[in-house]
Amino acid sequence: MQEDLLPSSEGVKQFLTARRSIRRYKKEAVSHELLEELIDLGRYAPTGSNKQQVHWTVFENAAEVRRLVPLVIDWARLMAPKIPDQATAKSMESLALAWDKGEDAILRGAPHLIMVHSQGDIPSAHADCVISLTYLELYAASKGLGTCWAGYLTSAANVYPPLREALGLPEGHRCFGAVMLGYPQYKYYRRPKRNAPLVTWR
Repeated sequence: MQEDLLPSSEGVKQFLTARRSIRRYKKEAVSHELLEELIDLGRYAPTGSNKQQVHWTVFENAAEVRRLVPLVIDWARLMAPKIPDQATAKSMESLALAWDKGEDAILRGAPHLIMVHSQGDIPSAHADCVISLTYLELYAASKGLGTCWAGYLTSAANVYPPLREALGLPEGHRCFGAVMLGYPQYKYYRRPKRNAPLVTWR
């Protein structure tokens, strides 16, 4: 290990507190080599019992990413009438309404999508995948890229067969997370606001 390359604690703190979700992307594609570099970094994340059973699916083609959006919208239309919580139901309805007006509130026009998945019967699969994807997105930020977690797609991926098929999830696998990825359209100079920590000291 090259210790001279390690950042200072203040540098790490600045980097982590400045990170923010990006919802506006340039149309410029990320190179295949850089996408490979991101995946290679993600494999260094810790996994339960060192199983290393995190699988990656990279949607490199922007057209393939866009093809997923109407499938998530179809799922949202089906779910909205069945959700007892009114706020959540309205949120689902708003996604469909925005789509009808030509706005992509699902994947935000991102040129790429990276999904993590694993066998659903591995006890630590969820944590393993989320930690690995977090490693990747933090490294992506250091390379000048922007990311945003695709929560709606992740929620629909395991329960809506047409989307599951389009994602190419193997039999027995579950999607445990996905991030949109691309070059940010805007640059931010302020740290995102955060509430005080919810902590109990014992």
